[in-house]
Amino acid sequence: MKIYKYVACFVLAFSFFACEKSSDQVDEELIITDSKVEYTVFIQNNNFLNGVVVGSSIEEFAVKSTLSSFNDIPSNAITYRTPTGISYYATSNCKATLQWFNAENATSESVSVFEDINPCDIDVLSMAHSNEMLAIAYEKELLGKDKQFVVRTNSLIGSVNDPTEISLNKKPVNVVISTDRLFVLTMNEFITDEFYLFVIDLNTNEILMELDLGLDAQRLFANSSGDVIISYPEFHTILDPVTLDKSYTTYGENTEPGFITTTDYYIDNSGKFYFQKNMPSAEIEEVPAIYDFEKNSTVVYIFENFLTDTELNMKYSIANTSAIAYDEKNNYILIGYEKNGQTDKGGILRITPAPDFKLIDNIDLDGVPKTIFVK
Repeated sequence: MKIYKYVACFVLAFSFFACEKSSDQVDEELIITDSKVEYTVFIQNNNFLNGVVVGSSIEEFAVKSTLSSFNDIPSNAITYRTPTGISYYATSNCKATLQWFNAENATSESVSVFEDINPCDIDVLSMAHSNEMLAIAYEKELLGKDKQFVVRTNSLIGSVNDPTEISLNKKPVNVVISTDRLFVLTMNEFITDEFYLFVIDLNTNEILMELDLGLDAQRLFANSSGDVIISYPEFHTILDPVTLDKSYTTYGENTEPGFITTTDYYIDNSGKFYFQKNMPSAEIEEVPAIYDFEKNSTVVYIFENFLTDTELNMKYSIANTSAIAYDEKNNYILIGYEKNGQTDKGGILRITPAPDFKLIDNIDLDGVPKTIFVK
């Protein structure tokens, strides 16, 4: 078969190397030695999310089954992802439900939340979960008073619904859980660029401290080691969840990785961050990218640098990147994408990473992939 040699695009800490597509062609046999894995893919179709299991082996890359116990989630549900699971919060007829999926054992559960509060009377802003705990941050309008800001925590172990509410004096905009602590990014509504971080002990539900984050803190992530990543436009801070020691990484001019705006992401065991990067200069603006925290460098996979024009615009008809994951067993990057001009149609490309990356194969899906788990 024919394969193409292309050049990946690198955004380094201090410099930018533009990419050029190679026109060289090499006739050689591409030998694929797949380890058998399964991918659980959450796809959007008709404004709902459903789960499918995709089997992968050297013989077949195809949908095997659906997640019958985990379906018809509104596409506008609030989402929280960990390396091993995902949860969705949604309301219907003023009833709030949380559904979550454990990718390690392929089980799913659901629980009713806000049984003591009318969910239509509050505005849920963010949420997070661990294997044991759920945290939901919300605001509530008070007649003739300022808004009430609250984080509700509840154990996910056992059948007793016994929530605890923690009041905050600033608007909670993002939350993550790490090492039995809840980290809440808050914003001073009167000074909209001023942000703070509340650290809450989930065993006692006590606020341990409030950290002044300064201006323009945008988003929280937790990496594979449990460290909390506080993301700013021009740098990020890594916070030890136990000692609360901080380290800072500043980006070079025009080399910001840009993972603040990603809608899906994956952090592998080495700490590399797989995400969707906005590239206005590229033919497809939402492209896959990988940020290496240790090297402070980004590899950007611009589609036109590893697909021919026919593949990009006709065979796969790619409109944008909608999901991303990494298959460690096979060393494949999984790129979920939405098809151009085809409602609720998408697919997944598998490629090998830079520097010797190649297109391996593709699967078309009856829906747009939003999150991918590798088992």
